[in-house]
Amino acid sequence: MTFHMPSLSSKAQFFILTTVVIVGVFYALSKYINPYAFVDTSRGAKGEETFFFDNVREKAIKTIRLSNSGNLPSNLNNYRNFVKNLASEKGYNLEFYYTNTTYDVNINMVLTSQKYTLKANFTVPY
Repeated sequence: MTFHMPSLSSKAQFFILTTVVIVGVFYALSKYINPYAFVDTSRGAKGEETFFFDNVREKAIKTIRLSNSGNLPSNLNNYRNFVKNLASEKGYNLEFYYTNTTYDVNINMVLTSQKYTLKANFTVPY
């Protein structure tokens, strides 16, 4: 028994050849475009400490502004304990000190991680 392979028409040969050429062109282009096409996500991971630190600062200001003079010390104590525990869970050491006067609150924060030491000292009127 003899099997005969059907011959490809010139249209089919042209289609196959065109497909191979197009794939080759895209492959060659990807070698040149590739270094610029990838998004560097490591920069976001590097900034995790700064994002956390900025967020702690922002929320401390919000806590002060939303508090009245009667509940300000307890709100700040609760906030300080919360953020120190949260920082510890993330592997950071957060020192959070505050002093309040009649008109404003002075906050001193230091966040230490394996990569960074971030410091902030600011005053928030209330």
